[in-house]
Amino acid sequence: MKTPLFYIVVLSGLSLSFSLSACGPSLLPEYYQVQLPPLPLTRMEVLGQPRWRLEWYDSSGKFQQKEISGNTAEISILHEWPSAVVAWPYWPEKRLAIGHFYPAGAIFPLDNRGETIILNWRAGPEAYFYRELDNNRGQNPSNRLPEYFDWKRFRSLLREEAPEDLRADPWLADWKTIAESTIRSGFRSSLLRTENRINTEINIPYDGPWFGASVFSPIRLWEEGEILVIPLSSRPEILVCPGGILTISALNRLWMPFP
Repeated sequence: MKTPLFYIVVLSGLSLSFSLSACGPSLLPEYYQVQLPPLPLTRMEVLGQPRWRLEWYDSSGKFQQKEISGNTAEISILHEWPSAVVAWPYWPEKRLAIGHFYPAGAIFPLDNRGETIILNWRAGPEAYFYRELDNNRGQNPSNRLPEYFDWKRFRSLLREEAPEDLRADPWLADWKTIAESTIRSGFRSSLLRTENRINTEINIPYDGPWFGASVFSPIRLWEEGEILVIPLSSRPEILVCPGGILTISALNRLWMPFP
C-alpha cells in the first residue's frame, strides 16, 4: 500500500527543518539572490525585455511583492519549511499586464544553489499551485497546507508521470481547480489532467508568429485572414503576435492592437 502524499510530507518538512537548524543559524544566509530566467527567443523578439513582479514569503513568513527590471533581485526567505517564489513577466508599454503571461517560479529549497534561488519556467506552475493552496489557507486542513506538501515527489510526478500533454505544457491544467480539490479531499495523481476544451473557429487578424501565455505553447506562423479551428476552454486566454493581443475563449473573442 502506498503512503498517502500528505503523510510523507510531514516527515519531509521535519527533516528539512532539522537539516537547516543543524547547520546553525549563523550558516544560513540572511538574503538570497534571485536569478530570473530568460524569455524564449521569439517572445523576446516580439515583446522585448519584460518587467517582473516578484512574490514570495520573507524570513518572518510574511507575504511580500516587488516589481523589478533586469534579471536579478535580493530577497530574504523563510527557512523553516518549503516556500514558493513566483515571478510574473509583464510589458506595460504593450498593455500586457501582470497575469496576462504565466509566471516563472521556484520552490525553496529545491531550486536554490547556495545563496542563489534559480527561478525557471518549469517551476512556475508548481509555485503557482503553492500560492493557490496558501490563498485558501482558511479552508485548508492543517495537514494539507503547502508547507507540508511533498514538493519533491509532486515535481517528479508532474514532470515524469503526468499525461503527455500536461508534461509538454503544465499550464494546460486548471491549477485553481486542482488546488480546490486538493484542499477538499487531498492530492491524488488523477487530478493532473488537462482542462476540458472545445474546438472553436477563429479568424486570424494579423500575420504571425503567434504564441500563447505559456512559454511552452508552440510558435504558430498563422497568416492574416486564415480561419482555424483550435481547442479552447471557457476561461479567457491570450494569443500574441507582432501586431497585438487576441483574447479568446470558447465563448468570446477580442482583438487589441499594440499601441
